[in-house]
Amino acid sequence: MAENYREDHKAALDELLGVIPGVKISRAFGYPAYKIGRKIFCWVGQNGVTIKLPRPRVEALIASSDDMHPFGPTKETIWREWLQIDRENSDEYENDLSLFEESISYVSGA
Repeated sequence: MAENYREDHKAALDELLGVIPGVKISRAFGYPAYKIGRKIFCWVGQNGVTIKLPRPRVEALIASSDDMHPFGPTKETIWREWLQIDRENSDEYENDLSLFEESISYVSGA
């Protein structure tokens, strides 16, 4: 079981995302995860939060912010539709609510 994540980030996301209809708080890869239906749209891992978005959107966000990075399990392997958002203060994830909603829509096919 992975324990390399920030509890304060998990608590902030539980509060932010747990109230959205259809969102289930779960676990994936040993980390706290958030699902819409049976599909993961984000999880808390290490120092940040990882969300799924279309590849062009991920690339645009990475180019626009120092807090956003490509996600990959290793430096050699990047998951092109996954974006890591590193925030120092967990409350700052409230500012990313539109990205979480975009991820939910993308993953659910809505």
